[in-house]
Amino acid sequence: VIMAIPDLTIIVPTYNLGRYLPATLKRIQQQTIDVELWLIDDASTDETAETAAAFVNGIPNYHATAFSHHQGIGAARNFGIDHATGRFLAFVDGDDLIAPTFAATLLRGFTPGVVATAVGYDWWQRNRGGPDQFQLLSQAAMFEQVSHHGTEIGGYIWNKAFPRASLTAGHIRYDERLQIAEDYYFTADFVAHTPGMYAYNPTILYTKVNRPDSTMHRFSQADRRQEIQIFERILELKKLIQPD
Repeated sequence: VIMAIPDLTIIVPTYNLGRYLPATLKRIQQQTIDVELWLIDDASTDETAETAAAFVNGIPNYHATAFSHHQGIGAARNFGIDHATGRFLAFVDGDDLIAPTFAATLLRGFTPGVVATAVGYDWWQRNRGGPDQFQLLSQAAMFEQVSHHGTEIGGYIWNKAFPRASLTAGHIRYDERLQIAEDYYFTADFVAHTPGMYAYNPTILYTKVNRPDSTMHRFSQADRRQEIQIFERILELKKLIQPD
């Protein structure tokens, strides 16, 4: 029996997630459509890699791999991009929660002319959500959303789906040197190099879990300086976009 390849690959980098990972994995398993899953462990020192390997065991289209040494979240996500077989890719952080319709909704937005999709997310109760219908944004309007902090759609990668062919055509990968804001740069790089329409559904289908020991809570002054430099690089990308 030849298994059909799911249209969407979900890529999950993992690193020392402890008790948070099982809830994330359960939500992925509850998706209303079949997905391909890649779990990439970045040399965890706890039981995270073992949890991932046990979870995928015996499930077609679910894969787990573990790096022998710590390489960073960009390298883990790039491994997922390079090994994915789905036509579309979505990224989920290993301690966050997705709604059962997360995958199906991201795919539903890919109507003719749409080059990427996004859904609503909840983080610190900031988002009020909206109706379950897609609104279309131009490339310039989407770039405005992804190139600044505090916008409704955001520059994060975890509430979006990207066509794998577009990432390949544009040579778009995570900059593995970045310790911070690597997702903002990836998303802005994609939008700057990918003309077309962008579809956004404001329904909240992604919940960011605030882990007290996450990287977000350990920013140094050097990290802040790097973040400022990255946003300067992002603004340079704006020159590639035709204004509306």
